[in-house]
Amino acid sequence: MVQGRYYKAISTQERDPTLSDPKVIEEMIATMDELGLDLIQARAHNFLASMYKQFGDIEKSLENRFAAMDIYEEIGRESGISATHSSLSLLYYDQHDYEPAFYHARQAVEIDKNLNDPSQLQGSYNNLAIIFEHTGPIDSAIFYHKLALAAARKSVNAYDEGLSLSNLGNNYANDGDLKLAEETLLEALRIRDSLGYSRGLAYTHNRLANLYQRTNELSKANFHAEKSLENAEKAGEVKVLRMAYERLMEVAEKRGDYRSELDYLKKATVLKDSILSESNTKALTQTAMNYEFEKRQMLDSIQNEQARKEQELVFNERLTIERNKQIIFVISGLLLLVVAIGFYRRSQYIKKSSELIAKEKERSDELLLNILPASVAEELKANGHAEAKQFDQVTVIFTDFAGFTKKAAALSANELVKELNICFKEFDSIIEEYKLEKIKTIGDAYMAAGGLNSESTVANVVLAALKMKAFIDKRNSNSEIKQEVKFDMRCGMNTGPVVAGIVGIKKFQYDIWGDTVNVAQRMETACELNRINISESTYEQVKDDPRFKIDYRGEVEVKGKGELPMWYVELA
Repeated sequence: MVQGRYYKAISTQERDPTLSDPKVIEEMIATMDELGLDLIQARAHNFLASMYKQFGDIEKSLENRFAAMDIYEEIGRESGISATHSSLSLLYYDQHDYEPAFYHARQAVEIDKNLNDPSQLQGSYNNLAIIFEHTGPIDSAIFYHKLALAAARKSVNAYDEGLSLSNLGNNYANDGDLKLAEETLLEALRIRDSLGYSRGLAYTHNRLANLYQRTNELSKANFHAEKSLENAEKAGEVKVLRMAYERLMEVAEKRGDYRSELDYLKKATVLKDSILSESNTKALTQTAMNYEFEKRQMLDSIQNEQARKEQELVFNERLTIERNKQIIFVISGLLLLVVAIGFYRRSQYIKKSSELIAKEKERSDELLLNILPASVAEELKANGHAEAKQFDQVTVIFTDFAGFTKKAAALSANELVKELNICFKEFDSIIEEYKLEKIKTIGDAYMAAGGLNSESTVANVVLAALKMKAFIDKRNSNSEIKQEVKFDMRCGMNTGPVVAGIVGIKKFQYDIWGDTVNVAQRMETACELNRINISESTYEQVKDDPRFKIDYRGEVEVKGKGELPMWYVELA
């Protein structure tokens, strides 16, 4: 029976996601359609949609969700229609496409109200509240989280009650009602602790750590941050682990424990960059395989050519014995012509193979240089590993776009990525022009550094930052570009010692660490829109450079650092 094979397949794939094969489910769906098994066919489409979402194929995920919706509507299965609306809402929400996310969330709520199923209604209210958390207003998010909590209590579902309380407490904190937030989160913690739900406990402990961090109760903040990590490790989910490390890093910074802060930053960075690094490593490995294949192909061709030469020599010797000089002369001439043609063709083939190998090697080297500085790439190719290095004077530059979250809410995922790519491609070109090293991008933030090689100076970093700002200013003044895709930039710089090296073993990513990096980020945070803010250490390096006009801002309060002197810099 196809039902039995279907349940066996999804059971196998849920136990071991590495065995996931969409084709198996798609073949079953075709059979279900022929047999008229509508309900199980709709469920199979929804399972397939979840699988494609995990693979990152959003188009096919949507296609299967809507296929399930068509079947549920045709057979009048209201609960299925509601559940599919909820899934579509979350799918669009993950893509920051909030208009259809709201539409499907509200459709689910209306259907669940009519069905009078409090358990399903809790999920629908919760989805709607989460979207409001990211678009505002916060009052709407709190309102729907309260409705979700009421539905959970009506259905006597401890899991849903703990979820709603944790979300509601987090929103009370975001709204500034810290006392009510504490009471609500502690109640959520009590319920989740009784259930032993590690992932939920990790989130609730993390939110309590954030709350106590805001109220300067740092012992409590550290306790809950450590509990968040303990439960995140039990849950074994990368996203949750990264969240726990980042919270511990923030608490360590506030406590002045900079050694622990650096340690947690390293661990969080490894987890944050793991997916991107894995993709880069796979591409590099494939290029290397292509190179080795072409090299083997050329060597085989050379060996075959040598064997053919030996056979022709034997043939010529036999002709010398069996024929007279005149016949040998004629035949030898013909053979030489054949050999010459063969040599020419083979030399052309070998030349082409050599060019292909050189091209593949060049592609491999270019890919490696896109990930790592040249000196580190050479060390990695030569030794199979690269040691971390201490640099005494590196100038770190941070940029980000103000109001990015609101801008993102007004754009589709494709538009957002397209506009960011336009800006970051130009930044990459500027960084290359001034011989700096790009470190990474995180969302709308861009990080680079000068001083990691002998070709870049502090002045180079300042000139690069000024050229980035000029690009953004010119783009913002262009009336042909829509206002929704224009970004205001903040830029901060700091100079000092850093440690630089590769994070990870196989899924490597080049990065830099140290208090110099933290202060550079603080310079960016304290910067006004479309200005370049530099620290005292950077100012000392460029204050006498006639190319720059530098204005003293005075001392500005900086999180975790107290008051720091700052300067704005522009072209003279």
